[in-house]
Amino acid sequence: MAHTEQLPKSDRHWRKWLPASQLLIGAAVLAGLVILLLHAGSISHEAITVIRHFKATRLPWLVLAVGAEAMSFLCYAFVQRNLLMEGGALLTRRDMARLAIAATGLTNLLPGGTAPSSGWLVAQYRKRGVPMPLALWAVLAGGFAATVSVLLLTLVGAAIAGLLSPVGLVLCAVLLVAGSTAFVAGARHLDTVDRWFRSRSHIRGRVDRLLHRLSQGMGDVSKFRTRPVVGARVLALSIGNWGLDVACLVAAFPLLGLPVPWRTVLFAYAVAQIAGSLAPVPGGIGFVEGGMVGAFALAGTPVGDAFLATIVYRLITSLGMAGLGSAMLLYLTRRKTTERAALSPQAAALVLRDARVTAGAPADGGADGRADGTGDGCPSSEQEDSAAAP
Repeated sequence: MAHTEQLPKSDRHWRKWLPASQLLIGAAVLAGLVILLLHAGSISHEAITVIRHFKATRLPWLVLAVGAEAMSFLCYAFVQRNLLMEGGALLTRRDMARLAIAATGLTNLLPGGTAPSSGWLVAQYRKRGVPMPLALWAVLAGGFAATVSVLLLTLVGAAIAGLLSPVGLVLCAVLLVAGSTAFVAGARHLDTVDRWFRSRSHIRGRVDRLLHRLSQGMGDVSKFRTRPVVGARVLALSIGNWGLDVACLVAAFPLLGLPVPWRTVLFAYAVAQIAGSLAPVPGGIGFVEGGMVGAFALAGTPVGDAFLATIVYRLITSLGMAGLGSAMLLYLTRRKTTERAALSPQAAALVLRDARVTAGAPADGGADGRADGTGDGCPSSEQEDSAAAP
């Protein structure tokens, strides 16, 4: 599937607005080095403290922690692959795993949370021939599933820790379901903005054209849909992504010879992830650790045990992933060939329409050139699996 065919004009037009990939890699590595230098003292002190509590007989727990973290990235890759497949674009499992590792590494290297890595992931999808609306939809839908999953884990963890009554758990769960349903319903009506702009035939000027393109993009993104079975699979994979990360945290306790605080570990983990997602620093450094130790202490876990286990967990998931992600970014940048996605007729029509618009020609009016989200024209699940096998 890998070849070096010429990119369509729409891809060249989009990529000229993006920095060179070498510049992005250099910025990410530089930011990571600066962060390591600023925190070198604390990191070395914490590492020495952990080493003092480590024994060679507990090495299998380290293998388990690293393995759980690796499996969590596969779950994230499969979330994105299922969403792209539902929209009509097929990428290999191997390529999706590489992109997931690199994107996670960027999250731990650059400030701004997941925003820079999400933008990079969209650009990588475009580089592989995925139409812009589908690339945006896959990343946004994956982020939405991750948000719902971590909020659900927070509720369950609070209930297990005894911080939330059964009635409170039910009420919060109802609010979560209602809020998620309302969000999805609102997102599906974003195309009304596009229709409003289309009805204004007097639109002129660069700013108006830019707004028109933006509204058209919003309308295209809102046209994609997931079937219930695919939506349930994506949500299950997203929960699995978080759950395997929790397993890495759990393994950190016996690795240090500490008892696992089963009643509090899920709540502390979920609170730390929410705190880290709101932090404007790479990988949520400082916020994740503080949120996790504080949540452990709130639920009754000894602060010393919580601190040591948190440091081990963060050394694996943050510092380790920053290094692995940097290596994968370098590998993807130096590759001379890029695997192109296999597109359904609907997705290919979007690419052609974008190329016509970029060239100044009117887009075809049939079905507005958009994907209908029904999956028609896409390969069956069996065909997709066999075609995408690395």
